[in-house]
Amino acid sequence: MNDTNRISRARFSRLLLCSLAFSWLAACGGEGSSASPDQESIGLRGAMQFKLVPEAPLVQGENDLRLTLRDAETGAVVEGALIEVTAIMPAMGHEATFAPAIEEAGDGAYAVRGLALSMPGRWDVHVRVEHQGTIDEVHFFYDVP
Repeated sequence: MNDTNRISRARFSRLLLCSLAFSWLAACGGEGSSASPDQESIGLRGAMQFKLVPEAPLVQGENDLRLTLRDAETGAVVEGALIEVTAIMPAMGHEATFAPAIEEAGDGAYAVRGLALSMPGRWDVHVRVEHQGTIDEVHFFYDVP
């Protein structure tokens, strides 16, 4: 093996190691992560507008959030919806321990109580809504310190 190949392999090894370390830190949501706690998005099927706001900074353990739903086309509030909220930590491949309780608060708002995030890192909070035969869903990402 010549010197050029040894240098290239050494550089490749360092680059690979740095890339893996960066990926691990990003997946674990280390300090300096920039995901906003208040998140808003049109659903994946384009039917509803979702807004999910933590009632306090997210922590390891149980968290309460406020979900607001509107019709994406008309802006009308969505009341009487069936809602499912789950959370998964993609880096570890596991879900939140318990499903949160969800109760309607009026004017298109829903209280999401007890979303249990078992460890620090990045969490994918998946919200699925069914309303009058329409189903829509969204994913929000949160970093738990």
